[in-house]
Amino acid sequence: MISCENSNLTGLHVLVRRPRSTNVLRPVYRLGWLVIWSSWLATVIFGVPAWMPHDDVVGWAFVSMGLTLMAYALHRYWDWLVVGRPLTFRR
Repeated sequence: MISCENSNLTGLHVLVRRPRSTNVLRPVYRLGWLVIWSSWLATVIFGVPAWMPHDDVVGWAFVSMGLTLMAYALHRYWDWLVVGRPLTFRR
């Protein structure tokens, strides 16, 4: 932004449009996000019923929660690796 301090309209800012620069890592980050969560979904839908007995509902829940925790941890690691976000939960 360029301010017009010398004009009679004090406090008015003139917006200058610049060509948008594409962040190279944005598609890489989104592709990683898509791979992580789509493989999680496929594993929960197809893998858990194939591995677990059909009458073990509690086991299904624990395995699904474990897979979700692993996918979330992998997603946070991907955040750290590509974007540089910290792995801590502090803000």
